[in-house]
Order: sequence, then C-alpha cells, then structure tokens
Amino acid sequence: MSTCEPLQGNSDFYGLGIRIGIYLQWGSSWLSMLLDPESAQGVLDANSIFVFAVVIATIIAATNNAPAIEMYIMLQILLGFPITSLSAFGIRIWLMSPRRLDSLRTRITQRWREDREKRRRVQQQNNERQRQSIEARNEAFEEWQRERVLRRAARNLPWWLNWAFEAVEVLDFMRFTFPRLPDTGVPGGTRQDLVSQLPPPFDGLYVLWHFPVQLPLKIFSPLKFPGLSWSGVVWRTTIITLIIGYNLAYWFDENGHGVFEPPTSGCGPPVVFLFSKKQLLHGAIISLGRTVAVIAVVVVGPPAFTLLMLTLRIHVYAVLFLYRDVYFYFASSPMEQTLQTALDRVNQVLQHKAVPILQSLEAYTGYLPATAITTTAVMTSSLDLFEFMTTFKADNIRFSDVIKVGVSLGLGKAVRQGPVQQGQRSMSRAETMLTGWRNKTPTRLTGFCIAWNIGVLLSVAWFIISIETTISWNNIQGVNNIDSTGQLIPFIIGCVSASHALKKVLLLALGKKYPDWANTHLEVQDDKDGPVIFRIVKQPASNADDNPDDGAEGGQPEGGSNGEDAAQENGIMLANV
Repeated sequence: MSTCEPLQGNSDFYGLGIRIGIYLQWGSSWLSMLLDPESAQGVLDANSIFVFAVVIATIIAATNNAPAIEMYIMLQILLGFPITSLSAFGIRIWLMSPRRLDSLRTRITQRWREDREKRRRVQQQNNERQRQSIEARNEAFEEWQRERVLRRAARNLPWWLNWAFEAVEVLDFMRFTFPRLPDTGVPGGTRQDLVSQLPPPFDGLYVLWHFPVQLPLKIFSPLKFPGLSWSGVVWRTTIITLIIGYNLAYWFDENGHGVFEPPTSGCGPPVVFLFSKKQLLHGAIISLGRTVAVIAVVVVGPPAFTLLMLTLRIHVYAVLFLYRDVYFYFASSPMEQTLQTALDRVNQVLQHKAVPILQSLEAYTGYLPATAITTTAVMTSSLDLFEFMTTFKADNIRFSDVIKVGVSLGLGKAVRQGPVQQGQRSMSRAETMLTGWRNKTPTRLTGFCIAWNIGVLLSVAWFIISIETTISWNNIQGVNNIDSTGQLIPFIIGCVSASHALKKVLLLALGKKYPDWANTHLEVQDDKDGPVIFRIVKQPASNADDNPDDGAEGGQPEGGSNGEDAAQENGIMLANV
C-alpha cells in the first residue's frame, strides 16, 4: 500500500494565476512581434524583467532544498521564455516573416562580401609591403657586400683577423635588417612569459585588455534586429546565461540541490511529461537532460562570453578614463568641452579599437459652468435624443466614424518601411501588416517562416502540457486556484498583455480597412473662439517622408492661417472645450 503523501506545492512560484499569466505572455509576445516588430523592444524588456525575477527566486529556492519536481517545473517555465518569446539579438523576429528573413540574408551576404573584399585588399597590401621589404633587404645586402669588399681591401689584415671582423659585421647586419620580437624584459621575450610574471590581479586584466572581440562582433552584429539596443542585448544575454547555467547545475548537481534531491518519504521518483508518456525523473531522462544542457551551453556560450568580455573591457576603459579626468581636473585647468571634440575623441577610440494638456485644462476650469437640471433641460434633451435616433443624415456621426477615430488614435503616425520614391505615398503602419507574406520572396523562405511560427506555437503548447501534466501526475496540491496576491499580479499582467496584443491585431486590421485614417494624427491647438480645440488631421506626404517622427503632438500648422484652413478642410473637429 502506497504511503506517499500529496506534495503541497508553492503557489507563489507556480500557482494557477502565475501559470496562466505566463502562458498568456508567451502567446501575446509572439503575436506582438509577428504583427508589429517595432514593439519588440518593449515586449522583450517586459519579458526579461519578469524572467530575471523568476530565475533569482528559483536559484534561492534551490539552495533551500526545494523538491526536485518543483525545481523541474520552474525550469520548464524558465526555459519556455527563451524558446518561445525571449530573444537576445532578436533573431526570432527575423525568422517570423519572409520579408524580414530575406532582409537578414541580404545583410549577412553584404557583410560577407564587404569583409571578403576587405581581406583581399589587406592581403594585397601585405603582399606589396612584403615585396618592398624583400627588395629593400636585397638592396641593403648588395650594398653591404660592396662595402665589405672595400673594407676588406682597406684593412689589409691577415685572413684570420678579417674573418673575425666580418663575423661581427654579419651579426650587426642581421640584427638591424631582420625584424624581431620586442624586448619584454623577461627571459624568452614573449607575451606568455610576460603574463606569467604578472601578479594574479594583473594577469587577468592583461588577458581582458587584449582579448580579441573584433571577429565575434563581426559575426553577431548583423544578427541584431533593428530597433533593439545593444544594452538590451547584453541584458537579455545575461539572463539567458543565468537560465542555461541553472539548467546545467540542475542536471549535474549531485549534492541534493537539483534533480538528485531525495523524494518525499514513501514516494518514488517524480513523473514528468515526455511526448505523451509518463517518464520517471530518473536514468535515461537525466541523461537526456544533461545532453540538452550541454548543447545549450555550447550554443549560448560563445556569444555570451564575447559580450561579457566586451562589457568588462568597456567598464575598464570607463574607469581608466574617469581616473584620468579626475586627475587632470585637480592637476590642471579643465579644457573647454564641445560636442564635436567629444565625438572626435570617442570616434578616434572606436576606430582604433506630450503636450502639457493638464496645465491648459487647469487654466480654463473657470469657464466650465455648473449644469442646472430643470424640466426644460430634460425635455430639450429628450427631443434631441428623439431627433438623433430618427434622423439619418450624411453629416451625422456614425458608429463606423467612431471606429475610424479609434484607428487614428490607436495607430497614430505613419512609419517609414523603406526608401520612399518620388511621388510615392508612404505606407502606414497598418498597411504594412503581414505584407512580407505577399512579397516576391523565395518559396523556401516562406515555407521556413511558416514552419518556424508553427514550431513556436507547438513549443508553447508543449511547455503548457508539460507543466500541467507534471503537476497533475505528481499529485501536487494547493496550486490550482488563485487565492493570493502573489498570483494576482502575474495573472493581471498576462491578461493585460494578451488584451494589448488582441487590441493591436484589431487596430491593425481596421487600419488596413481604413488606410486613410491610419495615416492621420491628433492635433491640440488653441482656438480664438475657445480655449482648446482637438482635430484629427491627415498626415501630409511631405511630413511623413521628411519627418517620420512627427506624431500626435502638433502645434500650429506651417503657413499661418492658410495652414489652419487646410487643417480644417482635411481634418475633423472633435471637440471644443
């Protein structure tokens, strides 16, 4: 008879509210980056902050001897983010659309061609330099031969004294003619000997200072998606490295803090999900987990190590520059600093190595009269309502107009999707939704992107099934209800993220239906007859092309009264306050 007691799970780690919130984040993140790649920076930032908190909590729980099955569930949650939604360089964003993937291929091909051409030029320069060096060396040798004959005739000494003089001359000629390694002051004269003679703190600093990062950066830099910052790349790479490191420690730690944590008294090994079968967390499953952990380290290790060394080197440079600036600030009078001089210094180092509406409303609050509710007012309002419901005129606002206004306010400005030709209308953000699937891209790219997106969705489904079946099969109690604040916060965040993604899909779809309204923006102006006036104005083609950052914040249109008349003709007056 089994004496295994049900495991009381930690609802603050993987309660129902937390799990639902995480599942919604996975799906909404994929949908947002698929339809609107410009939002990738915000989506990845939100996910990375959440994952960082989860991984720190998981590591702390593992050091407190939490059950192995609970740590396995947390590990599934952590691994689910980089596999489904979290990306360091944004490579998954490239792979979501054929147009983006074709652009990535073009970037990599162009970079490879430029690098190949540069290597060819460098090789030609080296060959020319080597040829000139050989010619100069031969000329010097011939000149030395002629001078030696003259010196021998001038000395008129016995043969054995001439031999001694000529031996010294040959050694001097070789020392000053042929290149040699710089003298480091230690036996052997090599860098390895120099590093071996340094004390422990300085040998690591020397290796850090001279670590080659140029070649890895050439490989990784084209993979970064436009719009993602390098600081965000380093931040997300650090988080993914923590996840991969904990995954490795979980499967290889035999001290009772990982998969080898002893089960509860009377219970056997935990059961996990693997391809629709119950598998004991023992034997072959541990070997499989170790294999996957090692493969993950091999994949993530090189870019993570390169970015880590680059970041450390930047910090070393910053500390040295700060020390030098502080020293010269107190040692001498500071020089005048300008933007151009600062840019010149930085580039030299790199080459070698919303309208305040609230204030306006506060100013005009005295003009808002109190409404007196009288019988006459009620009758007038009823008649107005009756006329509104029974009159259908072209100049009355309809429900479709409300939707169009929502499209304008929700999508806002137009964005540039590529170089704009002369006389070509700039496409709005909504009009470019999924246009990459219709472009003339190779069929294999389209098939690959479809397979990639299906794979991401299957990964989300796999992690959900794995987590839920693991909780059910191991009879974990107390984690299938939402009864704590710790669960409500992730649950609400997940629901809001999903709602935001669905809202984005709806607005983009409506923007494709009403493209003219998707290419408008809101203006807030002072009017001569009222304090504040709101208008929705069509985005001029010249502004959309020359100033793509012009958005909802606008002042008086250019051209004085003519611009105001044009705005009234092309726009819609919303309200007078």
